[in-house]
Amino acid sequence: MTMRAARPLAIALSACAALAAQAAADTVTLEPVADGTLIESATAQQYALGAALNIYCGRVGTNGAGTLRRAVVRYDVSSLPPGAVVTSVSLKVYMSQTNSGAQTINAHRLQEKWGEGASFAFGGGGTIPETNDATWIHTFYPGQLWSVPGGKFAATPSASKSIAAAGAYTFTSTPALVADVAAWRANAATNCGWILVGNEAVLDTAKRFESRESADPARRPLLTITYTQGPIPGDFNGDGKVNGLDLGVLLSHWGEPGAWDMDADGTVNGADLALLIAAWRS
Repeated sequence: MTMRAARPLAIALSACAALAAQAAADTVTLEPVADGTLIESATAQQYALGAALNIYCGRVGTNGAGTLRRAVVRYDVSSLPPGAVVTSVSLKVYMSQTNSGAQTINAHRLQEKWGEGASFAFGGGGTIPETNDATWIHTFYPGQLWSVPGGKFAATPSASKSIAAAGAYTFTSTPALVADVAAWRANAATNCGWILVGNEAVLDTAKRFESRESADPARRPLLTITYTQGPIPGDFNGDGKVNGLDLGVLLSHWGEPGAWDMDADGTVNGADLALLIAAWRS
């Protein structure tokens, strides 16, 4: 093989290696940044469990006036890198106490922001809300309200799981879970998390789960995301960075069309330079 032929081949192999590295799957496991329990009240008084060791969902028994519990949980997915393509999402929870047999728990995508305050109590009855707590009627206690009491959420669950005796359970990946996380990564303002809704038709179906405050990290609600690294805009040499090397590539193709034309207006120019600088990551 001549030196002239070997050089293009080496470049092609290098490009293939870069693409293969980008396509390799990575996994990240996240703890919640907020969780809590929405507690239906039989009176005008509201209750919360913002900083408690547990979260609850389902319907309690007659001692609790048969009221409902719904668990809310939210994760910060901003650690996913630019260009990440989410391929799998699973939610692992630990159910630590129940009086009922197998019940289906549905995870719905929430549609309004909510808060977590410092309220703490043992048991699912809750306590007086603290500032910014989510309650059955408040998104942020005491001044902001849900548009729908009990939380506004998508009617169709993103995932479902039958949960029976105490132990760890995983909501396995579904297209809806993947879509939720991908949307939150693309636009953090839409990230309101999920609400766990249990069997609300029958008394004594409530189940207790460990919260993010659990003393055992393995029992906290854990979100596992698998993703592949898609192309990064401005990373012309495929090294996972946008830096001076890519600037050199762009400048060498000034005034030309092609892959270096970041805004696809037909020519590499000042607009593309501005986009590359905005994407700079060394």
